[in-house]
Amino acid sequence: MEIRLILFELLFVLYINCGLCESTLYSAKLVHRFSDEAKAHHSARVSRNGAEIADRVGAADAWPKRRSLDYYRRLLSSDMQRQKLKLNPQFQFLYPSRGSVTLPLGDDFGWLHYMWIDMGTPKVSFLVALDAGSDLLWVPCNCVQCAPLSSSHYSSLDKDLSEYNPSDSSTSKSLSCSHPLCEFGLNCEDPKQQCPYTVNYASDDTSTSGVLVEDVLHLVSGRTNASNMSVRAPVFIGCGSKQTGGYLNGVAPDGLMGLGRGEISVPSRLAKAGLIPNSFSLCFTEDDSGRLFFGDQGIAGEQTTSFLSSDRKNLTYIVGVDSCCIGSSCLEHTNFEALVDSGTSFTFLPGQVYDRVAKEFNGQVNALKSDFEGYPWQYCYKSSSDGVPKIPSVTLKFATNNSFVVHDPVFVIYGTQGAAGFCLAVQPTDEAIATIGQNFMTGYRMVFDRENFKLGWSRSNCQDLSEGDRMPLTPSADGTSPNPLPTTVQQNSPNARGVGPAVAGKTPSKSSATCQERSYFAAKFFFIMLLALHTCLYKYAL
Repeated sequence: MEIRLILFELLFVLYINCGLCESTLYSAKLVHRFSDEAKAHHSARVSRNGAEIADRVGAADAWPKRRSLDYYRRLLSSDMQRQKLKLNPQFQFLYPSRGSVTLPLGDDFGWLHYMWIDMGTPKVSFLVALDAGSDLLWVPCNCVQCAPLSSSHYSSLDKDLSEYNPSDSSTSKSLSCSHPLCEFGLNCEDPKQQCPYTVNYASDDTSTSGVLVEDVLHLVSGRTNASNMSVRAPVFIGCGSKQTGGYLNGVAPDGLMGLGRGEISVPSRLAKAGLIPNSFSLCFTEDDSGRLFFGDQGIAGEQTTSFLSSDRKNLTYIVGVDSCCIGSSCLEHTNFEALVDSGTSFTFLPGQVYDRVAKEFNGQVNALKSDFEGYPWQYCYKSSSDGVPKIPSVTLKFATNNSFVVHDPVFVIYGTQGAAGFCLAVQPTDEAIATIGQNFMTGYRMVFDRENFKLGWSRSNCQDLSEGDRMPLTPSADGTSPNPLPTTVQQNSPNARGVGPAVAGKTPSKSSATCQERSYFAAKFFFIMLLALHTCLYKYAL
């Protein structure tokens, strides 16, 4: 604090003494939340948007009288909410009431990770896909065009999937077009109309559309010093009446939970309600199962790297990789930006980076390069009877001098006689941005710390956070591969990511655009002050 005061005083003195009065100054007027100006603005909103706004934020005639008991009570209540949100979340972490375990369901389900969640009152169960590359939690609802929900369509299911009906839930509420998070509200003829939504994903013309509702998500407290406590958390849900593309062909037939940074996502709603710290973790094991914990901020000593700010069309988790290392050899010109995405099965690198990485890997591996018919990877090798081949390590290095060592960079191919070979499980992409997929996350507890804007990772067997139900970690008893190859989607489509919805082509919310504008003006002001300081120091030097 003292340093900041000294710098401020220095800038002020330089401003006065150096004759910078002609420089532009930026100022902002502070308005108290219960001032006459705020009251006038509130009244204008009510007149524009109708009684619903008045009901939600308080009628104008209920405006507290200055310095009255109600005035101070409301201020104190607001302070308490902020303290609860920022300093004292109610729970250490939360997970769905049916358990934190994520499920790999194979080719029938597009090779995504899924988990069971309960929503509504009475509660109904849904098998939703997990996607860190998008925001919205949506489920099939009042279906006009949805995927089949009967278990007979899916070899790995023993019961039918559910369809959500808002009218059957006593806790369901409609979101109107006037709601701040209704992105398409301006297109509504009536602000009281129910808020429509459409999310277009980047692969195979995949989309979901319908209307937004609010209902409760049933969670369990993961406090280690207390018995598990059930929590009914209000969240926003997409009532998806119409799906297209991959969503009609087995990918996420019972819905998808977006874990992105947008205000409408489940992690955002839980943190804003003060239920958890603004963070969550994903953990994937070698048998393709895993865990999800809301509120998990990782462990002391974990490695981290900052998320990058992005002006792209979607708010996602993007990191900057400085270089790739194969074995002990770190390659030049292998820096790139990457989307960290649980919704993609494998890892994709920009073309030039992929070429350098793959050729270096090929030069260090002590196995005979071979082709396996129908397999999409370019760098594959035959297994040798002489023993286990030496597979070089793959490491991603970050600007913070932290390294991410990929636990298992290859994909084992099994034949009738056992392991027939293996492939470097990385694909090239024509996109400028890479994707770090599930295969690179294997063996790690990946912490998406949204509060501190960083990605954390530590080696884990995914049982670091116990919650009663134990997850099997041993390979399958029949000796088959713990990472079975996608039998249709991945083999027949070399450029397929296995998971369509990972990269959402969603327009930014109004709040994110506002935030970017504020950041721009803040940076501009800081630059002007630095320029003024430089000018004055130059005058004194002369």
